[in-house]
Amino acid sequence: MAGFRSPLDAYREDLSRAGDRKRFATGDEFWILLATGLRRVVQEPHVGRPAAARRLASILLTFGKELAKCPAPTIEMGEAGPAVVVERAAAVADALARFPEADDAGLLVRHVRAAAADAEEAGAVGLAREIVTDLRVLSSHAQPLDRGLVLMQLARIARTLGELDATLDLLRAVGDLGRATGTRELEVREAVGEGVLAHTRGNHPEARRLFETALAGASELGLVDVMGLAHQGLLIICASAGEFDLALHHGWNALSAARTEGTREAEALGNLAELCAKAGYHDAALGGFALALTRTAAPRIRLPALAGIATAAGRLGDAPRLRMADEAIAREANDAFSYETAGAWLALARAKRALGDPAGGDAAAKKAAVIAHAHGFFEIAHYLHQDAQPAPAPLAEPALQVIRSLTAWSGDNAADLVLSYTSTDDSSHTRHRD
Repeated sequence: MAGFRSPLDAYREDLSRAGDRKRFATGDEFWILLATGLRRVVQEPHVGRPAAARRLASILLTFGKELAKCPAPTIEMGEAGPAVVVERAAAVADALARFPEADDAGLLVRHVRAAAADAEEAGAVGLAREIVTDLRVLSSHAQPLDRGLVLMQLARIARTLGELDATLDLLRAVGDLGRATGTRELEVREAVGEGVLAHTRGNHPEARRLFETALAGASELGLVDVMGLAHQGLLIICASAGEFDLALHHGWNALSAARTEGTREAEALGNLAELCAKAGYHDAALGGFALALTRTAAPRIRLPALAGIATAAGRLGDAPRLRMADEAIAREANDAFSYETAGAWLALARAKRALGDPAGGDAAAKKAAVIAHAHGFFEIAHYLHQDAQPAPAPLAEPALQVIRSLTAWSGDNAADLVLSYTSTDDSSHTRHRD
């Protein structure tokens, strides 16, 4: 198995989807070295793979040492610097040097998956797929849980790229592996992954069932990350159904599970802000989305947050903020994140129509529709034709406390400062999931 395509071709395609950006992050060279090196290891006969892995380990160690000597670049809000790349390179090199020791296969899986997740978050999604595809080959002797986690990451990448049928096939392979080997955790992870996929396809009843199944299993096994993902999914589903107090319960639990992880915390904050919007509290929504933008540079989270700011600005009649959101979405729109980009254009279309700009709204709606229909994002295609204005919902006091906290972030020019800090033109800036 030799991957989907050349790692360099995948990287070039990733960049072509990323607008005017010249690079993604401080880690670009590391990811390219890792991807091309893993491909060479995979292409070796089995007997030659250990030596090839050791050569790659030496190359990565040397790269990390040289990078550590370089002056630290300017980095953007929510991003990691070169120290993270140096640490990743050393960890991957150590794991490769041990290949193919069976006892250390899990180490290889953990560190290569983490490096690929960094690339994925930054927008180099195709390159990340090449890395994880080759890791799948090199970890065939790993424990079932580790092999299943590799498949889960491939499924996540496929969903990001809009390949929903491939996503389902990979998720079912995860569950099949779990059932065949008695690894219950993989079945739980299959459920949460299929819940996300069902939501992406607009099947909310099935998504709710799957998230509830995943939450029960994750709670039993103590899988905090899966619990957080399940709570997050249920927040979205309950909010869509108007069950705001229950949605808040799930949202708070999702945020609590993500407190120590910037990107996941940003995702949870974004979902809480979305809940505020659905409940009719648009100042709080604006503040929550702005706060989420300070926590991450990941496009899959930034684009929905920018969409949320556009929606809130449209509801509040805030033309200056809508203009800033429009400019930010145009800069950060990224074909590698097709679902999130389509959602951002949709939000912009509806906000522009609300503020009396039908021509601008139609132009943004057309961009959203092209992406939605191409990838089967039925929920987005459906909502192109809906624009209901919710009145503020009656909430219990705990919910109102959250509303007041997030509203504070919509004032004092905080949202304006965040929106203005989104330039991606300077190639010295870096961008930084697992």
